[in-house]
Amino acid sequence: QSFLFCPVSQRQRRSHVAMVDMHKQILPDRLGKQFQQLPKRVRESLPLPEPPQSSDGWHYPVAQPYISPRASKSVTKAIDDGFISSATQPVRDLQRALKRQFQVPTAKACSNGYSALVLCLKVAEIGPGDEVLVPALTMVAVANAVMAIGAKPVIVDVCLDSYNPSAEQFQSAITTRTRAVIVTHTYGLPADVGSVRKLCDEHDLVLVEDIAESIGTVYKGQITGQLGDFAAASLYANKLITSGDGGFVLSKHSEWKGMVLQERLDSLANHGFVPTFHFMHFEQSGNYKMAGLAAAFVTPAVQDIPKLIENRAQLAAWYRRYLSDVPRIKLMPTSLYGSDAPWVFCVETETREKRHEIRWAMAEVGIETRDFFLPLHLQPALQPALQSEEEPVDPPILPNAERLGDTGFYLPTHYSLKETDVLFISDALRSAVKAKERKVGVC
Repeated sequence: QSFLFCPVSQRQRRSHVAMVDMHKQILPDRLGKQFQQLPKRVRESLPLPEPPQSSDGWHYPVAQPYISPRASKSVTKAIDDGFISSATQPVRDLQRALKRQFQVPTAKACSNGYSALVLCLKVAEIGPGDEVLVPALTMVAVANAVMAIGAKPVIVDVCLDSYNPSAEQFQSAITTRTRAVIVTHTYGLPADVGSVRKLCDEHDLVLVEDIAESIGTVYKGQITGQLGDFAAASLYANKLITSGDGGFVLSKHSEWKGMVLQERLDSLANHGFVPTFHFMHFEQSGNYKMAGLAAAFVTPAVQDIPKLIENRAQLAAWYRRYLSDVPRIKLMPTSLYGSDAPWVFCVETETREKRHEIRWAMAEVGIETRDFFLPLHLQPALQPALQSEEEPVDPPILPNAERLGDTGFYLPTHYSLKETDVLFISDALRSAVKAKERKVGVC
């Protein structure tokens, strides 16, 4: 079965041009002096606005949550039992399921992926004056978590063939103040975490794996999250498994600096509470707990992780088959260390402007897509923390992250898609890429 798409109409193109022109003035008008104070390269690197939904909504959203067929029964039981808070059996059941799935002795459920990162850094005793190496091409939560505990994020460029920094790139950024490295396995492509692990051991650095986008992803026969000292994960609705919002911490260690790690994480996630004295606190911490109902919702999905990874591999195979002959786009790299089962399927275009035109045309037929991350060193919100001069200074040039951030985007990737859906989306992308080569026709 094939699907035919009309070229973007003249009206749509005029609307698109008007949107781009308007965008050039939106940020200066909205931010005023704050916009002008941004470094010039940051101002010039900001992405174009998101394409609007088609008039009848998204036919193919970029993500849909996977809900286990056993979730309803699990949540209903928790409600019937009155197990709704963070101090109830469903949370303990989730932690036990995670330990079993990831084959680690320590697992702590928490409120979201950001809080999981904060807990990893707090339990590792990273703090003010310390530097933490982070990838440039990742979600801003990674840098926010580092700054939340008073440390400084040091942003490292990535490799074009893996979307992640290599051990050599991390090594070039190490200073006497470096205390930790965070790898993110961006878009489900595993980083060379084995080489980074060796680097961290040589320099006595803590290794944190952010597996928000790589739950279940295989690296040389192991599952991501098993090689770092700690792993942090998000259970947001677009992740492989979800509790709506939520997250968890894993560790291959049962003890850390002489303390039982599970007890330490339990305390740090709950305002520093300790069992012996209910309302006496010996340290300051936040509230990073997960509710019992959220745990009951996601726990049945943990055992489905292998099945969901198999589905991601099938989606990737279909996309590669149907997009192999599309000109002037580049398909995402295959994993160098395991099966080709990315969290989302990505493509790269020639320019930022071309990417926007393609995404706009796909939105017109109801297909949602998503730009790659704006690299961290170009994020306006991070400039105050990254600047060391009174006058704004252009951020460093990280060419690979900037190239990917300018040209990459990803397609709908979730468990609900069938082969005919992938073919439809692929044909829409092909049509959008070739739109300029065809004469404008009448639908």
